[in-house]
Amino acid sequence: MRNAVLLLLLIAPGMGFALQVSDPPKRLDPLPANQEKEKKAEAVRLYGAGLLYEKENRLLDALKAFEESIKLNPQAVAPRKAMIPIFLALDRIEEAMSACRFVLERDPESLETTLVYVQQLRALGRLKEVEELLEKLAKSPLAKEKHELKMRVLHDLALLQDTGDDGKKAEATGLELARVLEITAAEEILGLTETELRQEKAQNFERLGRLALKRGDTETAINRYLQSQKHDPVRAGRLGFNLAQVYAKNGKNEEALLRVDEFLKTQPLGTEGYALKIELQKKMGREKDILGELELASSRDTHNQPLKLLLAKELRSHGQVARAEAIYESVEFSAPGKEVYTALFEVYREGKDAGAEKALARLELAIQAAKRQGGIPPDPSQGQRVRSMMLALKTDPSLTRMIVKAALRRLENKQPLGLETKVALGTMAARLPDAAAAENLFQNSLEQTKGNPQSEHEVYSGLLRVLRLTHNHQRIIEVCKQGLTQAMATSRVLFHIELAGAYFHLEKDSDCLAAIDLAIQESQDREKLFCKRYRASMLGQMGKSDQAEKEVLALFADYQAPNEIRDIRYTLSGIYSHSKDHKKSEEQLLKVLEIDSADVTANNDLGYQWADRNLNLDAAERMIRKALDLDEKQRATSTQLLYEPESGAHIDSLGWVLFRQGKLPEALTLLIKASKLPDGEDDPVIWDHLGDVYFRLGKKEESLKCWRRAVDLYLVHRARRPEERVEDIKKKIQLQPTPGK
Repeated sequence: MRNAVLLLLLIAPGMGFALQVSDPPKRLDPLPANQEKEKKAEAVRLYGAGLLYEKENRLLDALKAFEESIKLNPQAVAPRKAMIPIFLALDRIEEAMSACRFVLERDPESLETTLVYVQQLRALGRLKEVEELLEKLAKSPLAKEKHELKMRVLHDLALLQDTGDDGKKAEATGLELARVLEITAAEEILGLTETELRQEKAQNFERLGRLALKRGDTETAINRYLQSQKHDPVRAGRLGFNLAQVYAKNGKNEEALLRVDEFLKTQPLGTEGYALKIELQKKMGREKDILGELELASSRDTHNQPLKLLLAKELRSHGQVARAEAIYESVEFSAPGKEVYTALFEVYREGKDAGAEKALARLELAIQAAKRQGGIPPDPSQGQRVRSMMLALKTDPSLTRMIVKAALRRLENKQPLGLETKVALGTMAARLPDAAAAENLFQNSLEQTKGNPQSEHEVYSGLLRVLRLTHNHQRIIEVCKQGLTQAMATSRVLFHIELAGAYFHLEKDSDCLAAIDLAIQESQDREKLFCKRYRASMLGQMGKSDQAEKEVLALFADYQAPNEIRDIRYTLSGIYSHSKDHKKSEEQLLKVLEIDSADVTANNDLGYQWADRNLNLDAAERMIRKALDLDEKQRATSTQLLYEPESGAHIDSLGWVLFRQGKLPEALTLLIKASKLPDGEDDPVIWDHLGDVYFRLGKKEESLKCWRRAVDLYLVHRARRPEERVEDIKKKIQLQPTPGK
């Protein structure tokens, strides 16, 4: 919970953050029976009104009616079920998922809700949860009654398990799907044409053949491939590829090469056949044939863009970089996807400074072409190029650093660079992190925002984020005061909140609270709860835990939407943690996890609290590992265009629980990693933990260095610091003999 303030600051620009929730606290005094009956009747009336509004496409009015209905009857399922499609239509995904969880806990047989929830989980990359839900649905009475549902679920489950590690389970699903597809009148029941049914059967048998091949049963694999061909003779070419895989697995390279050549004559989309042929040619010592045959195939199949990228890759491996670069640049204009720019940027990285200049020029050209010019709408194709470039750079921090340096060289040499490009690069630099470069780019952009209000918010929020990372609280105050008097298109709430944070760190508590009060006054509905929670969190860290608790508890009366309750409880947990009331803090985190066991922050924080108190260490380790796994999946599937590093705090949590368990080498590896991450380099808690591990390993000199670093970080970066913890570290230093004496 040590990062509670940082978490609040990081989500401040969004304000409308949708998170999971548990039930609101129950009243101590029950209402009279007649009053309770009236409330439920009014709740039903509001629910009916919401349905009418929804039919008239008045979605916001419908949502408000459903929310008012829930306030009167918090346990009602129907209003929350009705809210799900509205949340999805408004792109409020987290709130839709929270509503799905609420409904499914109380109505597990809700088919429509289950399918919506599965779809959203799949979009978020939470495939393990998708698989578990589909398996449960496949065994449900509904699936037994409805063959169409059974087929759909088994089909999705087979595709999902095909890419997993449990081949036995995947085969069982595929065989069950094959049985369902053979039922009498399957076409009519499943709503498929005769051709579609044949194709479905063929695809399923091909998948089953691949699974048999994976476990080494080549005879079964061949039989299933032949069944696939029987159901869909058009797949004969594809069958050649399947058999080539069988022969290759058995070491029969000549037969495999003949089969794969038969397959390639059909000019298939994609490159898997060509990749297998290259692999076979290398095994057979025919590397000299690879390039010429790829060039010939590409000249014949001119629309196969992946084949062109494979050719470019082989050209690079043969030292023909200029030709490869030309292919990448030609493909860019017809198919500007992430894969193209990933490959092209690899070439640029090899060119060092000159390559970075090329990458910057390409990015600048696309960004400027994608923006609105006067009354002329932006070019959608250029927007796609920008997005693809950013996604490629997201996984390439080294090239990003090179491009940022190239941009700074331009500014130093007084060469032009577009405002939008500077803002994008400044944001990327802050994530690396390269605070000096980011601050330079944002500061340089600030003057240009006067005539460009569209970028003003990004510049101010980006600059303030960098100043926060560098603990430059006085400069934050200057920028916020400037923004409050000069900014035209930036939320004043942002400036008040950032001012409050700076004043807090400078121990100017009255100024801090005054700034938050102004934020509350000027905030809109969705911002107001955040501001009130932020005020309570600050009070808790000022040592005013009773007042903080009172203010948070009062919020339950005014905010009862699922995501609102979740946020309130998390704030309350942080307040209890700061006041060392660990039991109450854990209770709040457990309530969050009861509703959503996949909440990253709650899993990490509860696991860390247990580890810090040397309790429930096995459970703590499982929870922290789960948080890390979920975080990794969320970052991997995120649609955000910017690089997001791992969380140093989360890795520190795992290192600390392993230290408590006596697993010192593993703990050391993790804590060293955490100390090198952007949010770990200046985190005194991580350095204190690292010092403890070194000490237990008998490396006294290294432990002293880490403890001294922790003290320095507390003293230099934190005006408001935990004096008790600082004194504990100083005592550890004093108790150690000076190295060399």
